[in-house]
Amino acid sequence: MDKARFRPTPILRERRRRRCARFALTDSQGVEIAVIVRDISSHGLSAAAAGVPPLLDEVVRAKLEDGRELWGLVRWREGNLFGVEFDPRPQA
Repeated sequence: MDKARFRPTPILRERRRRRCARFALTDSQGVEIAVIVRDISSHGLSAAAAGVPPLLDEVVRAKLEDGRELWGLVRWREGNLFGVEFDPRPQA
């Protein structure tokens, strides 16, 4: 996971699905961060961290229910709330 390889998505956004789901993100050091997802789309998610949220511009990884793994960058952070923009390229 190299932050320099990240390409941001265009400004246009699809409709987000409001969802209250519990899963763990992995931060750039490989440590799991327990979160509750507030909404999610194919471009990113917003979540509330159970503890300290990841840092701004930190690389995080999310494992989806179907087994796929996505990674992205933390784009905003306010208190324990934060938003992640996913890398749009398919994962190998």
